[in-house]
Amino acid sequence: MRRLYFLVGIAAAQILVGSLTMLQAAQPIRMSQDVFVRSGGYYGYEFGFVGTGWLSGNLSELQGRPFDLLVFDDRGYTSFRDGSNAVAPLFEANGTAILFDLTLPGWGAYYVVAVDLPARQNLQVHLDLTVGGLKPIETIVAFIVLAGGLTLLGASLMMSVWSWRQAPPAPAASADPSSDPSSDPPSDPQEAAPEPHDDKTRIY
Repeated sequence: MRRLYFLVGIAAAQILVGSLTMLQAAQPIRMSQDVFVRSGGYYGYEFGFVGTGWLSGNLSELQGRPFDLLVFDDRGYTSFRDGSNAVAPLFEANGTAILFDLTLPGWGAYYVVAVDLPARQNLQVHLDLTVGGLKPIETIVAFIVLAGGLTLLGASLMMSVWSWRQAPPAPAASADPSSDPSSDPPSDPQEAAPEPHDDKTRIY
């Protein structure tokens, strides 16, 4: 029985840790920083999530120069890097300050790119980005821990039922009154008392 309680305790701990990890996976990612983009280069920020997610941001060029903001999926980012631009970006905007909010579908990697096209001059960009969605690594870990905890809990319950079925039945109470000491009739105290012994001694 102590072993069963130990297994149930481990299962409960796993379920708790898995639930907390899932909550952590659902927390939005927020980033705020200034980045310097050298002439001829670009700034890229990679992120990913499980299922549908969203991305919002507020970007501004600190020197007042216009720049391009591009949001790619994995295929689009690959075509941007190799210079073919065969896949259109999921989102595109140009200006000295860009505010955006969009929904991104599906499991995969996404990229935010800040660049000056086509000149690619130096840029100093302030980034405020928020990414919402289930983070892949935390979500996978949470599912593994939760599945292990639920499996262990189910096994513990099955062991408990099996132990209960294998337990020997309690002995039945005897119906024979002769075997019960309390059923014997009380003895007569007059019969049980010994007769006084007469030693014929007299006192005058």
